[in-house]
Amino acid sequence: MRYFAMIDGERRGPFTLEELHSAGVTPDTYVWCKGMEDWEKAEDVADICRFYRQRIFNLMHPSATPEPEQNTTDNPGEDDEDPYMNFPLRFRNYARQAGADPEINEQEPDYNHRPTSLIPLSVTLLLLCCPLTGFVALYYAIRSRQAWNEAHRSTQDHNKELYSDSERQAFSRKAHEYARLARMWCGITFFLGFFLAALVSRQII
Repeated sequence: MRYFAMIDGERRGPFTLEELHSAGVTPDTYVWCKGMEDWEKAEDVADICRFYRQRIFNLMHPSATPEPEQNTTDNPGEDDEDPYMNFPLRFRNYARQAGADPEINEQEPDYNHRPTSLIPLSVTLLLLCCPLTGFVALYYAIRSRQAWNEAHRSTQDHNKELYSDSERQAFSRKAHEYARLARMWCGITFFLGFFLAALVSRQII
């Protein structure tokens, strides 16, 4: 981990933790390193404070063998990319301590399986909640079924394939994308219906 420091009105560095003292960094000096949202005083940076506490301890107890300090900086190595960089800064250490897998990404749906049909749900929400947004949900639910059925149509005459594997995969992706949009609009319709019902009940009362 290397830090830049504002010394005598100039940005200097980068410095390692061991070089900060000789560079003239004091507790009131503003410092910054990769991963920090803004410049902060050195006394407010946990890694610098920890390093200086350990340094003072070593000076006062030269015969003691301090335990090796764990690397709790935002970057595991000086030149390594922090795998937790996508986490917000204030939650990064919590995620690391909790053992959250930084490589987990949102999983794509299995395009080989039929998406859940949302036509019955969207019709129910259209009738009971909000017709306008319910109609949009029903539209995407129908498009999802159509795209899936198109992807799995039988062969043409003369036993020739109607679509190539890549084209079938494209239809399957469309089916899942339409299903996702249908779910989103079903949720919007439900909450709109809930809101309108609450509003009407307040007017009646």
